[in-house]
Amino acid sequence: MCRLLGYCAAGPTSLAGMLGERGLRAFTSLSTFHGDGWGMAWYDGSAVRAEKSPLRAIDEPAYDELAHRDLGDVGLVHLRWATPGLPVEARNTHPFLRDGAAMAHNGAIHPQDRLGEILPPAWERQVVGTTDSERYFLHVMTGLEAHGDMLAALGDTTAHIDGLLRPNSLNAVFLMPQALYAVCYFHPQRIPRGALARRGMQGPTDSYFDMSYRHADGAVVVASSGWPQDGWATLPNRHVLIVDRATLATKVVPLPGPGSAGRPLPDGCRVPLVRDRRQVLLDLADVRLALVPLV
Repeated sequence: MCRLLGYCAAGPTSLAGMLGERGLRAFTSLSTFHGDGWGMAWYDGSAVRAEKSPLRAIDEPAYDELAHRDLGDVGLVHLRWATPGLPVEARNTHPFLRDGAAMAHNGAIHPQDRLGEILPPAWERQVVGTTDSERYFLHVMTGLEAHGDMLAALGDTTAHIDGLLRPNSLNAVFLMPQALYAVCYFHPQRIPRGALARRGMQGPTDSYFDMSYRHADGAVVVASSGWPQDGWATLPNRHVLIVDRATLATKVVPLPGPGSAGRPLPDGCRVPLVRDRRQVLLDLADVRLALVPLV
């Protein structure tokens, strides 16, 4: 289990610039608990770049330097708490990159001895590490390669993994050349409350897998819970936030079911669309639908 943060801005920016020093310290402090590595990915023009380490972010000068450097206009940060049984090493550290895309995941997929069933054999042979997360990413890429529809690929993959195995969360941030996709998909009854308590987490754990987002100062930021997020909007469970890289327009839509490639989304899935902080286009019927998680 991990912590995620993704952003899309009007131009190259730094984490410190977007979050402020206080916000950056608050998010980075989550690595005292999620201390099994960190990673960042961003776009340098059309090329995706990444830096990552199996060490704790709060102790790493390299993390602090990158957090204060203007990187790309779109990027992500991952703080890892390794699932027991999955080694803490560089090849298992998020984010994962392929074909101009990047991905980081928060959650665990069980049982681990069946992770090899997630991918077709030809894709399983391409796995570099031992994580469930890398296989999740590659399955999405198989769908994208097959039909070119990112939203359909996300829907196919979440349905496939949830039907085949037992994930507690498939929360993830994906960076694509044209957009950022933040997936919120988890089982509330599978929050690892015992493991959280044994690791020293205090207070309620019901919101552990929650994700929220905000529009502010020419940027959209989406992140995991556990640090101050006053005024942020909740990303509903089993929904995806899509942020257009060129315009910062956002929409929140339910994850489609399997086999949805090429099918238009129903009218009720058009949803809050925000072009900037002053212009909000809302359809009240759409909002009601968007806030009801699929089961």
